[in-house]
Amino acid sequence: LVILAAVFVGVLGVHGYKQFKIRQQRQIADHEYNVAVTLWDFGRVVKEQIDDAVRRGTGVLDFTGITVPHSAGYEISLEVIGAYFRIYAVPSRYGRTGRLSFLTDNTLSVRASDRSGQQATSEDGEYKGDAEL
Repeated sequence: LVILAAVFVGVLGVHGYKQFKIRQQRQIADHEYNVAVTLWDFGRVVKEQIDDAVRRGTGVLDFTGITVPHSAGYEISLEVIGAYFRIYAVPSRYGRTGRLSFLTDNTLSVRASDRSGQQATSEDGEYKGDAEL
């Protein structure tokens, strides 16, 4: 009876762990999709601000209209070099909150790759959503 109980508890443990891993994979996929959308939306805002500054001929960005967004499981950063920009997103906790690192720039193409928590590059492939899984 004790052996049977131990086997039952072991099976429950394995089943619980599998369910945990499935939930974790779904959460990671959700984080990755959401951060890709966030980067694209934020990229549009930054591009509009830069294009507006160029049209006005001021060459000065109004950063009061540019706030780096938050996305669950990811750290987002903005880099502006003249009229060019890059927005990066890396997992807050690689392997737990996400695996893909993301990049968008003036092209508004969202690029992604598993960079082990390091920043994505412009050579990375375009993010395809669920096709990445």
